[in-house]
Amino acid sequence: MSRHRNIRDLDEDDYYDDDDYYDDDEYYVEQQKEKEKKQKEAAAKKVKENQLKQQQLKQKQQKLEQQQQQQAAKKTAGASSGGISVAASGNKGAKKGGVSFSVAKSPPGLSVEPAKRKSSDAQSSSSASVGKNKNAQGGPIPQIPANILTALRSLGSNGNNNNAIRSHLSLVFLGHVDAGKSTLTGRLLLALNHVSQRQLQKYQKASSAMGKSSFALAWFTDEDESERERGVTIDIATKFVTTNKFDITILDAPGHKDFIPNMISGTASADCGLLVVAATTGEFEAGFARGGGNADNNASSRTCGQTREHIVLSRGLGVTQFVVAVNKLDAADPAWSKQRFEFIKSLVLAFLKENGFKEKKITFVPVSGLTGVNVSKEGKMEDEEGWKTLRKWYKGPTLVEALDGFIPAKREFEKPLRVIVTDVSSEGKNVTVRGRVVQGFVRMGDRIVVLPVGDEANVVRVERGKATKEGSSPYSFAASTPSPNGGSQTPEREMEDIPELQNCALAGDIVEVSLSGIDPARLSPGCVICHPHPTLRPKVKRKFEARVMVMERLAVPIIRGSQVLLHMHSIDVPAVLNKLVSSEKRGDAKPRQNPRVLTGGVTATVEITLSEKLVIEESNDCKSLGRFVLRRGGDTIAVGLIDKVLD
Repeated sequence: MSRHRNIRDLDEDDYYDDDDYYDDDEYYVEQQKEKEKKQKEAAAKKVKENQLKQQQLKQKQQKLEQQQQQQAAKKTAGASSGGISVAASGNKGAKKGGVSFSVAKSPPGLSVEPAKRKSSDAQSSSSASVGKNKNAQGGPIPQIPANILTALRSLGSNGNNNNAIRSHLSLVFLGHVDAGKSTLTGRLLLALNHVSQRQLQKYQKASSAMGKSSFALAWFTDEDESERERGVTIDIATKFVTTNKFDITILDAPGHKDFIPNMISGTASADCGLLVVAATTGEFEAGFARGGGNADNNASSRTCGQTREHIVLSRGLGVTQFVVAVNKLDAADPAWSKQRFEFIKSLVLAFLKENGFKEKKITFVPVSGLTGVNVSKEGKMEDEEGWKTLRKWYKGPTLVEALDGFIPAKREFEKPLRVIVTDVSSEGKNVTVRGRVVQGFVRMGDRIVVLPVGDEANVVRVERGKATKEGSSPYSFAASTPSPNGGSQTPEREMEDIPELQNCALAGDIVEVSLSGIDPARLSPGCVICHPHPTLRPKVKRKFEARVMVMERLAVPIIRGSQVLLHMHSIDVPAVLNKLVSSEKRGDAKPRQNPRVLTGGVTATVEITLSEKLVIEESNDCKSLGRFVLRRGGDTIAVGLIDKVLD
């Protein structure tokens, strides 16, 4: 009798799951040997390919060094009046080990974002006479090509300089839930002619059918169906607008307490903020509530208004300038009340100054996002009587004019490249990532590395985020920018007008980059794109020492070993405070060493260990990778700066 079963008698489960259908051990042994043989052949082939690549790379480096030596010799021979001194005697060419010169054009396969210069000569020189630093593992450190460096430094000033490029700002909309942030954003887009009246009428009809007619303007940013049904912003909405002075990226952050992590992600990408405060009785008081003061100590009494929490978080995440829009003043009692505006201004200004904001960098503007009063002088206002009533006592700027009053943000394009990824998508053979260039600059053709995974890739396309007319999507990457408000011509140039900066994105830009030669599964939001040279990469570590500011209304004190959730730009990871180094209260003569507990309102130095390795840097080297927020149980407990990355 055959030891094999009759196949006709097997049902479907037996046919696929019967372990003893083949019970011959030799069959499995042969299969295993064949599998091992294939694995060895594949490994040997991979080793040969790696050896060939290393050999080709070595040949390229040798050829490059020969070219550099030839150029150095030529420059040394002819540098009698060029301001370059060469330590060589009786020799027409430069001696081996003497002065070397970096090339003006970047070699193929190498990015050109700048390294930090320590000598004053390197900072003042606009030529390619910077010395070539060498690294045993990474080869010569690439320098910025002279023509690009000159073009970048020519962009340093903004204003009435005809040779300056238009400044770019990232503006985050903050405030308590239902303060009218999304509606005000929609009104601003409409006033600056970035969306059409026809689109607004379409949204008004659709929102009325849902019983939410007052939400029509908010639908320009709340594009998700769940957001429109609930009437609450959930995720960060990104829009682009232009004013007379700036190209502005608007980041509409959620105001609900449940979506604070999304708010942190948007605020970490912002240069300045627009705080929206509802002026109606009860709404302002709810958003500005301190929380935690009642004796019953229940959940509702501990709730802190999101206006306060957003101010503290934004300051900890690097926002230093604010326009405070006192919204819904037309619904106050009485309408457009000067006394109500001044009352709100006094309370909010005091809290802003208490948290480190300077009064000269804060502007208060009364507005109505729903009717458009005082948003823009040229924009359509649906309440002309309200405009006349407001102008009887308010002589300050409109909202658009207040935005033009921001101080241009400093762009650190001479630092090593850092691009924080916020979104990933796959397009054919290439992978498209969206994010913000926090420092340095990136060009088409650059070679980059993605951390913390460590995979390298080539940049095949670079698109900067720009404003578009009549309906910009959450990421509108257009080829042209519309005329600013009022139709006046702007004197500043666009980056596309400068040949050296075409297909390029600078620090501060919201960018869309297409990469080739990398697996899309290896990319995720929170990854950091940087230069592949070892000395130009940030650190990937788990432990660091930081200065933290503990929130005032802390329900449970912080002790050694406390488990928290650390939020940094667009990621969050579990962490442990494994050491309390020191703490200091306001008015203390000196810090207290090795405290047992951290209470509300103190500043402290702590050591934090993460559950996994992250791309982190000291805040002095890179602000975006050195600022973080600590949360526990759904509450924010501290904001901090990284002082030292520990091994």
